[in-house]
Amino acid sequence: MVVEILNLLISGQVGLLTASTQGEPHRRLRRANFAAARPVARRPGFDPAELERGILHLGCGAFHRAHQAVATQRAVEAEGRAGRRWGVAAVSMTRSTVPDQLRPQDGLYTALQRSEAGTKAEIIGTLREVVHAPSDPLGLPRRVSDPQTRIVTLTVTPPGYLLEPATGRLQAGHRDVVYDLRHPERPRSAIGALAHGLKLVRDAGQMPPVVISCDNISENGPTLRMAVVNFAALSDDRLASWIMNNVQFPATMVDRIVPATSSEDRADAERMLGLRDAAPVSMEPFLQWVIQNFDGPRPLWEAGGAQFVNDVAPYELAKLRLLNGTHMLLAYIGGLAGFRTIAEAMADPLLAACAETFMLHEQGATLQMTAANLHRYVVSLMQRLRNPAIRHDVGRIGRNGSVKMATRLIQPLRENLVANRDCPCTLLAVAAWIRWFALREPRGTHVHPVDPLKDELMALCDEMQDDPRRLARAFLSKRNIFGNELPHYDDVEEALARALHDLQTKPVRDVLRSRLRQSHMLH
Repeated sequence: MVVEILNLLISGQVGLLTASTQGEPHRRLRRANFAAARPVARRPGFDPAELERGILHLGCGAFHRAHQAVATQRAVEAEGRAGRRWGVAAVSMTRSTVPDQLRPQDGLYTALQRSEAGTKAEIIGTLREVVHAPSDPLGLPRRVSDPQTRIVTLTVTPPGYLLEPATGRLQAGHRDVVYDLRHPERPRSAIGALAHGLKLVRDAGQMPPVVISCDNISENGPTLRMAVVNFAALSDDRLASWIMNNVQFPATMVDRIVPATSSEDRADAERMLGLRDAAPVSMEPFLQWVIQNFDGPRPLWEAGGAQFVNDVAPYELAKLRLLNGTHMLLAYIGGLAGFRTIAEAMADPLLAACAETFMLHEQGATLQMTAANLHRYVVSLMQRLRNPAIRHDVGRIGRNGSVKMATRLIQPLRENLVANRDCPCTLLAVAAWIRWFALREPRGTHVHPVDPLKDELMALCDEMQDDPRRLARAFLSKRNIFGNELPHYDDVEEALARALHDLQTKPVRDVLRSRLRQSHMLH
């Protein structure tokens, strides 16, 4: 028996040994055996080996695999044989972790849909190929220009667009931009890969693929177009003009809460499948995908819940400000209060009341929604954010705040200030974010700052020596984060300094209680 197991390990048919309830090792999930998964797990309604690569996806993280890949599975199932052209080549842009996990599984993995009612498991089979970009022999530009690639989708997160946060313009001096201009066949960035790949498309006289951003960026389609056009213009004005006039970049809004994969997810996948899965993903039941109409062939994504509309902006703005903005508030304040997850933060009545007030009276005031629709949206979000089955770590939500702050908090704050509306909860969230960089003794908190400007912002806090007024003034002067001077600047600086002082000297719950009293007096 031992010799047999060793032979299986050498041949790659068995990964790490994990004992089943009968004491036997579980086999690794792969195409050769996924049909033997326990009946409780839903299996693809097609043979994954028959899929062709029609979609190139840049950013093979958990969100893509819990969102677009799941919707694509529904589309392939709904279209039958015609849907087989929509297999996905999923690309990890930097690290090899996900490709290393998925390649031995032939791209198969488990989607775990979690709610208070329990967990549902489904094997996802739409990843026809899993690519590690730095070691890919073909290279991303050639994959973009492959005639079989009809659609390119992206989930590379906001920093991957190489944009100046406050202006939205491409950072021409960014090290990845400079590198990609010098190495057109092996670019590091998604923007460089698209520009160089589209050049190959143009030079070959081919029909360009449709390029679809699925990231939480304001006006993500037009923003991606301008980033690619600006990159192309750095070396070839005619290419920039061709991309602007010939390539479709439809805007989208994507919404599903997807926490980082945990050891508990891997254990649950193995228990439910009877097969070992190194790369499951966990997600909430809710899924929304709103896509601007575009020309050309595409999967029947409607079968997976997608909506095709002429104007994505209202959906995007509501999601960006209500869900993503509230996530930031809960992460920064909740982390200071010692909560590990968003659900734990929402279980605190004061923090939940702050989130609700923030959505209804501050962020909601900037949206073109009826009072009834806003109320329904907020009630739904409060329920989703409280879902105890989704362990969304505040440290993960709080990452890269300097990049995300402008669209999710600062722009709605600016609009409220112009309308002479006070925003105590917004300013408290901004102060809590600053406090993450100023805090030198994180004991009792879950503060884990990860940010491209981390060193610079921590040094700034040290220089200001925790003086709330100086700290507020120094951060507000960061035009790359906050943009041009905010309206009623003196009042904003004073309010932010007061919030910083309170977070330095008082328990977080006392600060919340004070802000809620202030907000209720205002509303």
